[in-house]
Amino acid sequence: MIYQCYPTKETQKCMFFEEPYEGFGLEPEANKDLFNNCPELEDAYVRLQLTEYACFLWHWRNEGNNPDGWFGTTSHRQLEKAPTIFSSKQEIEDMLEKDKIVGWGHYNMVDTKENPITLKIQTDVCHPGLNDYIKEVFNLFGHTIPKEWDIRCDGFFANYWVMSNELFKEFMDFSWPMVEWSLKNVKESSYYKDHPTYGTVSNKKATGYFMERLFLFWYLIKGIDPFNAGPTCILYHTA
Repeated sequence: MIYQCYPTKETQKCMFFEEPYEGFGLEPEANKDLFNNCPELEDAYVRLQLTEYACFLWHWRNEGNNPDGWFGTTSHRQLEKAPTIFSSKQEIEDMLEKDKIVGWGHYNMVDTKENPITLKIQTDVCHPGLNDYIKEVFNLFGHTIPKEWDIRCDGFFANYWVMSNELFKEFMDFSWPMVEWSLKNVKESSYYKDHPTYGTVSNKKATGYFMERLFLFWYLIKGIDPFNAGPTCILYHTA
């Protein structure tokens, strides 16, 4: 199942009704079961920091609620970023027979002169200090930043992906210890204290920005190149 995350009952009107999709409320007002086996989610600060990762955590902790052999997520705001909508579960299963991960939030990063920008540069342009924060956390947990981080100029940034339940568990085993640590410690970091505010971006979601990049790191470390089921978007930055 692909779980389409939404924060309030009002945003349910944005839900997809095709077979592969089911809504998942990210706030208790929209999801009476949100706190089941997830006491962390009782804290509004944690819910804001985690965003869609709350859906990951809930399904990881409440194994057996997903009726399918694969797990994916998207957002009630997906159509603002990616137009891909799947019509059937069979369509997804056919893709997963060929590729381990299927994504539909693929970006190429370039500067205003169309020069490529690496994942590492893009990260500090959008979130100054995040690369140093990632390095600190990776060192604490014994992980190595893959060389592709300094080379690749494209990646799946939004939490729009689907993979087998087995791979999903692997991703959670990799990511949750670091996400949990960040929830408790991020406020002490210069990354959090000096984070700029622009648009909807602020340090209130600092762990969320860290979490999004953990997905990129995880598939790069595993040597997986996800299949892109949607168009590639060009993301412009001044580097």
